[in-house]
Amino acid sequence: MMTEAALLEADGQPDSPRGGVAAAAQGPMAPALGDAFRADEPGAFEQVVAIHEPRLSRLVYRMLGWREASRVEDIVQDVFLAALTHRRRFRGEAELGTWLAAIAVNRCRSHQRRQRLARWIRLLGQTNGDAEATWAAPASAERSAKVRAAVQSLPPRDREVIVLKYFEALSAAEIAAVTHQSANAVEVRLHRARARLAAALGPWHREESR
Repeated sequence: MMTEAALLEADGQPDSPRGGVAAAAQGPMAPALGDAFRADEPGAFEQVVAIHEPRLSRLVYRMLGWREASRVEDIVQDVFLAALTHRRRFRGEAELGTWLAAIAVNRCRSHQRRQRLARWIRLLGQTNGDAEATWAAPASAERSAKVRAAVQSLPPRDREVIVLKYFEALSAAEIAAVTHQSANAVEVRLHRARARLAAALGPWHREESR
């Protein structure tokens, strides 16, 4: 299997701290902030947004396969709106950052389902409209470009676990909490995703693994 370093290099976000959404949940004030947010105390929501927005933006961008940068802000705003609306559902059983990440994953899934439906409608209607513009940060090397393209080619659920494992540095148990499944199911999905990623990289992966 290709090295974790190759995945992180392909991410192209050198300012991203290792640990992603998990890192935002740490610190002595995290539980108190979660309680204040749930109780709708003045200023708590604004503080939650200030702390978690950068990491959630990176998470969403990665979930979308480093494409549709123009949609990231809308999805993140939707995440915070959903969190504010349903703040009473946050009971402190998971870290606030993990809870927000779960909402973000669900919003990305919904967006991707809508995108697939829109593509099918265009195909069925035999339309010839312009393809939706996409954006990807320029790769610094051929390897990064190939790895990023391979991750982009994965089915959304496979890309999901790769992003959470390697870019957000979550454990299997943490990924299970975010995606609402068992840790064993996460391990199975990771194994399948890694195999598909290696297949997508093809001969290049075999050369790099020697």
